[in-house]
Amino acid sequence: MTRKRGSRAMYLRLGIDVGGTNTDAVLLDANAKTVEDGVLEWTKIPTTAGLSSVKHAIEELLKSRKDGDLAAQIKCVTIGTTYFLNALIERDTSKLQKVGVLRLASCDFTKNTPPFVDFPPELKLIILGHTAFLEGGLNIDGTLIGAPDKAEVIRECAILREKGIRNIVIVGTFSPIDVHHQQETQVKNWVLEELGDVKVVCSSQVGRIGLLERENAAVLNASMLDMCSAFSQRLENSLAATGLKNTALFVSCNDGTMISLQEAVLRPITIIASGPSNSLIGAASLISTTEDIKQTSQSESMMVIDIGGSTTDAGMIMTTGYPRQGSAYNEMVGVRVNFPMPDIQSIGLGGGSIVKTKRVGGSLVAIQVGPQSVGIDFAKKALCFGGDVMTVSDIAIAAGDMPNFGTTPVELDKPVITSAKAIFKTMLESLVDSIKTKIDPLPIALVGGGAPISPPVLKGTSKVLHHRFASVANAIGAGQAKLSETIDTILPIENGRSSAEDERILKNTIDEATDQCVKKGASKKTVEVIFQDLVSLPYVANKVRVVVQVVGELDTSVITNLPRLANHSRIPLSDIPAIDSPQLAEHGFVGGTASVSGQNFGAPIKQYKPKVVNGEWFISETDLELLALGTYILGCGGGGSPYLTSLEARECLRRGDTMRIVDISSLPKDSLLMPVVCMGSPMIGVERPGGNLAQNALDGMLRHIGKEDLSGIVCVEVGGANGIGNLIVGSSSAHDVPLVDGDLMGRAFPSFEKITPYVFGTGDINELLPVTVSSGDGTNFTMSSTKNLEMVDRTLRALLVEMGCAAGMVQRPMSGQEMTDVGVLRSHSLAWRLGSAIKKCQDEQSVGDVGTAVVNEFGGQDAARLIFSGKIVATESRIIRGQSYGEICVKGSQMEPIAGHDELLRILFKNENLIAEILPSTKGNQAKTLASVPDLIIILDSRTGTAIGVPEYRFGLKVIILAAAPHPTWTSKRGLEVAGPKAFGFEDIVFKSVGTYHEPRSVIEEFS
Repeated sequence: MTRKRGSRAMYLRLGIDVGGTNTDAVLLDANAKTVEDGVLEWTKIPTTAGLSSVKHAIEELLKSRKDGDLAAQIKCVTIGTTYFLNALIERDTSKLQKVGVLRLASCDFTKNTPPFVDFPPELKLIILGHTAFLEGGLNIDGTLIGAPDKAEVIRECAILREKGIRNIVIVGTFSPIDVHHQQETQVKNWVLEELGDVKVVCSSQVGRIGLLERENAAVLNASMLDMCSAFSQRLENSLAATGLKNTALFVSCNDGTMISLQEAVLRPITIIASGPSNSLIGAASLISTTEDIKQTSQSESMMVIDIGGSTTDAGMIMTTGYPRQGSAYNEMVGVRVNFPMPDIQSIGLGGGSIVKTKRVGGSLVAIQVGPQSVGIDFAKKALCFGGDVMTVSDIAIAAGDMPNFGTTPVELDKPVITSAKAIFKTMLESLVDSIKTKIDPLPIALVGGGAPISPPVLKGTSKVLHHRFASVANAIGAGQAKLSETIDTILPIENGRSSAEDERILKNTIDEATDQCVKKGASKKTVEVIFQDLVSLPYVANKVRVVVQVVGELDTSVITNLPRLANHSRIPLSDIPAIDSPQLAEHGFVGGTASVSGQNFGAPIKQYKPKVVNGEWFISETDLELLALGTYILGCGGGGSPYLTSLEARECLRRGDTMRIVDISSLPKDSLLMPVVCMGSPMIGVERPGGNLAQNALDGMLRHIGKEDLSGIVCVEVGGANGIGNLIVGSSSAHDVPLVDGDLMGRAFPSFEKITPYVFGTGDINELLPVTVSSGDGTNFTMSSTKNLEMVDRTLRALLVEMGCAAGMVQRPMSGQEMTDVGVLRSHSLAWRLGSAIKKCQDEQSVGDVGTAVVNEFGGQDAARLIFSGKIVATESRIIRGQSYGEICVKGSQMEPIAGHDELLRILFKNENLIAEILPSTKGNQAKTLASVPDLIIILDSRTGTAIGVPEYRFGLKVIILAAAPHPTWTSKRGLEVAGPKAFGFEDIVFKSVGTYHEPRSVIEEFS
């Protein structure tokens, strides 16, 4: 289609999306009043080998216009592609390069989470070339842990040269905030001096705070550099062949923005999965002027549903015009990363999805739709092409929703059409509900070739909208992409925390981001902020984390001055391998949290039996995964995620270490037991995992009491990461002692004194002393007495700051008899059983039953119960004296004993969940308490069945909330004084437990 324009000059942009099946191209007039008015031409052609389809698509657009030298009017070309993603998905050894990783981490920090620790085995085999730990790294405040050693770097360069590795990653702890020492850049320069023409990637230029995830992204990036260089050369040649030789060339990014081709060559990881964002942005912009959008006042203006051949993908477009981003961590081709990705949810419903039928009462009816699909055999197997498989498209054709489609008429009885369409509707409405974060209806924009299968009305929506250009929404999204700059850093507070200081920090950061965006080619007057956040850091004094993202329109006056790649010799387009495997391209990444251990079970978990020999439980990788799932449940929102700690423990096992758990009954009454715990800011754990903090603290305690040996280790808290970490302290390569099946909390608590020995004591805090504390890098401290509890708290917090905001601690040693008398016994057995319950539900695809399964492992309805289910609709958190305070609100219904609808549950937390209460529907009424501390208040992700902690609380998450009775120590009069509602400041709440504690079944006894 051709549109005539008046005499005004047009600012033309070309948007191209190269998919696995089709290459879409759109010619846009960027000066048009609306995106719809700006669509001058569009085309959709089959994707072919190399980039010849790009050339053909451009030629198709240009030849249809009669506007003179049209090529000269095109100022910008933006292209999105799945080419690199497919290479990773297919594990293509011809396209991916070996990578060497040099990690700067002194003092054995991160040693148990080496590079590639959570890579899929087959991808690790292809990419892993060499790894090394070198001196270097920073603390969270920017001070040095260690300085890089040039001689050490040169020695590693010799190894890299010998192995023939030319793609290298440099990663240092807290490198994203390293503005002074520039350790990664320093080491990069040494490597280039020594090895010459090699490709070096600094992790701080690729990812954000989070060492493993940033390193993973840098490794994937480095492995694709050669492939991206060849791709860019051929792409420029392709444009030159169409007469667009001097046109600015950009590539669309994963978050919906764009970068220059020159930058993309250096950071291919940022462009690997731009398709979903392009589709969302393109669809939303086409319909952004409708009344449905104008009248909405929510922070999320529209949902976009893309119905393809095998799947339906859905995402939210914010009022900024950009997709809602996913969780802090995502999986890319099975690798955990933390760069921005859109929050996309998918279901197995598409035009090629198979419809299963059954005769009921003499009529043929549909009983299941998808997730199986005929895939690439659609044109052979579908009824509409003369095949014998009933698909979703066949239903739509028979219903009259897709006229003139296919080669063979399709006639079906009304019952099968009606029943199938009812299933379509249910599936789409469930998808809508799962991705919405507010109860108010929202408009839906439909895109994709399968869009006609959607009914005109869907529950939870204000209107279902389908635009005539929806089939090329991805190319439209690419064609209107903007330049962007993101800053994610930790900054000092200079004048004390205040709203004025926050505004100053944000303004300075926004100004810096704006300047960087303009340097990339953006017009300064168009730059706007699309995201900003400023948060305190637990246990970190006078520091805040600041995240700012700005976007800006391309400044056409500087296009000719933008940096361009060097001229390349002509390379035949046919030399590029085909861009194929469309079904893989659609499923290259998923949002959410990676599995705890990253391993695949060879058999269903119900067939697994732990190894128990002579009363000792020898921990396996399977046990670690189950324990990690269970300890996070017992964390009650706190304790820290066990993910990284379980990876550390797994690496110990793979090195040949053994880890043991024993029942307290197997130890002598006079045995020497050490209560061990790690404490500090969660930010330290994600950027500087592991280290010798707890081991050094234990050594310090042994020296303090004049002992050389101990009998075993006791967890201070079983909830969260500490429930796993102490297995490492007791492993055969560390202290080689067993871990007692039990702890001193039965859960996680936020304070030093909230342990069972204090409940059984006289109330003198000195009864919990001495304690030893270690930084893991040479600083150790012992407190043998104090005047009061407040002084212990103040001293430990001051120590944490001096020790880099993380430390290991060993509390007063215990005897076997004391642990028997005052400990919470068999808490690891309980964690293992809780994890097993979750894993069984996942194996049997019955995650919807996980709440009941978890309740049963606590002891059934007498010990625990489901209290609520719904969706998180509000979150609020703040840091006070190093700890996370806040609340979340969940919209949904009570589950037991009386079911309700559309109630609002509020959960108050201080590191851990403390109070769960139903808010009154009318002012003046009292909130109804469903559960309170010391009961365990647990939140499970409805989608995965796994526990979520305070750091993962976010809008829109569908959750199940449970409450479980605590150990009887906590429900005693003294226990409630120490850890009941009043101990946390809730004077008006009278504790009433949801049940009676059931002692867990011992894993050791059952499997001996």
